[in-house]
Amino acid sequence: MNKFFSVLFLTFFAFFLKIIPNRFEANSTFGAFTFYQKNSPIDSVLVLNTHNNLLIDFYRKKNFELVWNSKSDRDALLQEIANSENEGLEPRDYNQETLQNFEKNRATLSDSLLINYDIALTLSAQKLISHLSKGKLNPKKLYRNWDLEERTISENAVLDEGLKNSTLKSSLENCKPNHWIYKKLKSSLRLLKQYPPEKSIALVNLKERILPNTKNNYIPIIKKRLNYWGDLKEKDTLLITFYNKKTQEAVKAFQARHGLKVDAIIGRSTIEALNFSRNQRIEQVIANLERWRWFSHTFEDNYLLINIPDYSIVAVKNNDTILSQRIVVGRETRMTPVLDSKLTNINLNPNWTVPPTILKEDIYPEAKKNRNVFKKKGLLILDNENNEISPYDWKIEDASQYKYVQKPSRNNSLGSMKINFPNRFSVYLHDTNHRDFFDYTFRSLSSGCVRLQKPLEMATYILNDTLKWPLQKIKDTTDINYYNKLQRKKQMAIDLKNSRLLAKNPFLKIDSKPLPKPELKTIVVKIKDPIYLHLWYWTAWETNGILQFREDIYCLDADLYSKLKY
Repeated sequence: MNKFFSVLFLTFFAFFLKIIPNRFEANSTFGAFTFYQKNSPIDSVLVLNTHNNLLIDFYRKKNFELVWNSKSDRDALLQEIANSENEGLEPRDYNQETLQNFEKNRATLSDSLLINYDIALTLSAQKLISHLSKGKLNPKKLYRNWDLEERTISENAVLDEGLKNSTLKSSLENCKPNHWIYKKLKSSLRLLKQYPPEKSIALVNLKERILPNTKNNYIPIIKKRLNYWGDLKEKDTLLITFYNKKTQEAVKAFQARHGLKVDAIIGRSTIEALNFSRNQRIEQVIANLERWRWFSHTFEDNYLLINIPDYSIVAVKNNDTILSQRIVVGRETRMTPVLDSKLTNINLNPNWTVPPTILKEDIYPEAKKNRNVFKKKGLLILDNENNEISPYDWKIEDASQYKYVQKPSRNNSLGSMKINFPNRFSVYLHDTNHRDFFDYTFRSLSSGCVRLQKPLEMATYILNDTLKWPLQKIKDTTDINYYNKLQRKKQMAIDLKNSRLLAKNPFLKIDSKPLPKPELKTIVVKIKDPIYLHLWYWTAWETNGILQFREDIYCLDADLYSKLKY
């Protein structure tokens, strides 16, 4: 009986193998048996004719065989394509609809269509890997003053690893930036999409300011906008035109999360921010997600991170924020560049050689009208042998032959300190003689360099040497009053010594020479610890579920979004 059933089973199994379709899903199971699809070879000419080197290299290493045999791999890619909109990307860029139709009908596809589907999956995967890793666009082709090292990624290596180990989902996840700000941007996008479309909320077309405790016909519209964004919680007072206390507090909350002056005065900047629609904010976040794919995906143990539109700098060490300060950045006509670098040295009491742009646009036009501008700005005119030239001998036709220098002083344009790092824009971090600028909310005011609110504290942190360079020593080294005090003490000691000599010998002749006037000397201090600088630009994020936006001071967001779409 057992022999009979064995023969019967083997006969049935042989028959089953003959009738079963040749294209069975890889790793799909029928009872206790697992069937694998027989790889259909791809005509190499088909791949070569694409003239896509990335695709050709991939399939050449695979001997021009089908690679997307695993349903789990296909599902992983299709799911990541669907989820790409959460990264601010467009699923249609990766042929989502075409791939879904292929997958839906895969069981009935001819050999040629199976090959087309396989190639289409590979092309979409390569493109998605590239976009997740380094963005859709190249910033160096968009901006002259963005100097970020282009990220390199081997799309084929990522794809091969994911397919070989059935870890495509995690392989694609690892392509994404891992920084908390990128994650906060994704969270911002998710929050914005939860807001309903604004219906019948008019724009605030107002020219004058609205002061607290006054009446204005635009107050109901402003309340509706504040209520829509969640800054104003109550709805029962929306039609009242009086600018009351509750609305003032809502405006303050709105101003705070937009980086505006928190004063409850509804002025130009507040009105502009209020008039942004939900869709405009979504586009803004998408543009910022793209930027963060351009930025470095990994951070060093010790770095400074600057956000230009937020006018802020933070010092981060071992993932802890050690120091934060306000900064002043370049105005729109002289933008602060976006770059990555490494700090090299600190100049205490730096002199300032005026750069060509400022000479051409500021100094020369003023000097043609009045030569006193050189004295007014404390500028020395030096020839190529460092001989000083009188302002009255200066001629505009010879202007380019000279260099123009401010001596070290707390009141020179660099203040008491500058921090150097390699870059092709001749910018640096420095102190300033306009310390009142840090009280302003809008601080896009410099000629391109970054001015620090507390430069000496930053120098202390960077030098990290409490024996040689504690904060007090840095303060003394950069303070002319300290040297004047030392000189007075030295003079008193000399006078005391001379008086004692004269007491012993009243007829003694003492050759008394005046001490030289103290001057600040430039001191260059090498930075011993490796500290990196990331000078970046982003205008949106969220904090504890509260959306944060900053003014797009260089007007880059809308233009970048339009380029991403077309």
